[in-house]
Amino acid sequence: MSLGLGFYDKIALSQLTSLEKQSLYQLLCAAMVVDGNRDSREMAVINEVKQLTGMTASDLEASRKLTEPVMTSCLRNMEDFKKMYVGKFIAQVVLADGVVSDIEEKFFYYMHDKLGLPNLD
Repeated sequence: MSLGLGFYDKIALSQLTSLEKQSLYQLLCAAMVVDGNRDSREMAVINEVKQLTGMTASDLEASRKLTEPVMTSCLRNMEDFKKMYVGKFIAQVVLADGVVSDIEEKFFYYMHDKLGLPNLD
């Protein structure tokens, strides 16, 4: 699977802080399991995001200790150009298995509103 990101996207993603990467990772893991199913295609998207953002083993370990308020605050206060990727990556995880359940759709829109994600047309 490829998320179809170009050179400038990769430069933008290199601007994510460690806390932003950790928060994004936990959010994508939540998107993967919100429907009660862990699909290998969803995990493949998450793995690609980890690679694209340069997440380290230390980032992954630290992400497990984050609280929901810290993650939400971090993601909500990101610059809009970074938030665009958050929305894109949540959508990619939700769409990866080819089935979008009602709970996945509600989760996407809930997080979109809660984090103040920009609309992508």
